[in-house]
Amino acid sequence: MAGLRSVTVGTQNLSESINLFHNILGLNYEEQSSKNAVRFGDADLSPGTRIHFIEVPNYSADANQVLSIGLRTPTDSGLKEYQEILDDKDIKYGDVIEMNNHKHFEFKDDNGQFIDIYSNEQNSGVPLGMPVENSTVNPLHQIQGLGPVIVQVNELLLTTSILSQVFGLEHFAEYTPTEDADFKVQVFRLGEGGLGGELHIFEAEEPISLPEYGAVDQIEISIDSKAQYRNALQQLESIGIPYQTLKQDNSESLRITETSGLSFIFTYEDA
Repeated sequence: MAGLRSVTVGTQNLSESINLFHNILGLNYEEQSSKNAVRFGDADLSPGTRIHFIEVPNYSADANQVLSIGLRTPTDSGLKEYQEILDDKDIKYGDVIEMNNHKHFEFKDDNGQFIDIYSNEQNSGVPLGMPVENSTVNPLHQIQGLGPVIVQVNELLLTTSILSQVFGLEHFAEYTPTEDADFKVQVFRLGEGGLGGELHIFEAEEPISLPEYGAVDQIEISIDSKAQYRNALQQLESIGIPYQTLKQDNSESLRITETSGLSFIFTYEDA
């Protein structure tokens, strides 16, 4: 799989996050007690379906670089079912709107993090995962994949140059988010594309400072090939951009971190 692999943000309370994403939205989860974290996803917690929450004292979404996390339900009917679920829990949400013929609506979690649920009905590209057995949500409608992720960065030109020139991601669109906005959001296509392979980036109006509790937000991307990974590593060395490496089982990752604390992780996984 090449596309969005995982998203990591903070939470004030892991129990509240588990209640929302597992008990209400029906995702599978796994606690990581040593890291004070929890991971949500499809039945197998597969890459491309994972959201990670790290419990942070005094956490505030005001310092977030990840503004919106997209999640995908298989069809338009899933949007209606999830709105009924949120109604039952007295959770407020927005109207269903369309983005490039894809219907979606948004709501906020207990931390003020925007979550956007998209219909996968008209989508192609990165596929959905597997539904969870014994879930609170009908398996026909369960969230089974990440959708577009919207982030703000401090240095748009630098970040977009690294994404395209170093890591080979395709910049393929831009849009004005609102009628009165004086900036444009840049859209990158990741791997197989579609809703599960889109990263939307814009420059923050005011510089984002690293919060006192440190860096939390992360976007992990699966890249296509070993050659692409090696080329990115060579270019980082040549340019002199600080980076970290990580090896786990059959995967290798490169991590670069924005001045705001937002990390981009690029992972090659040997099938």
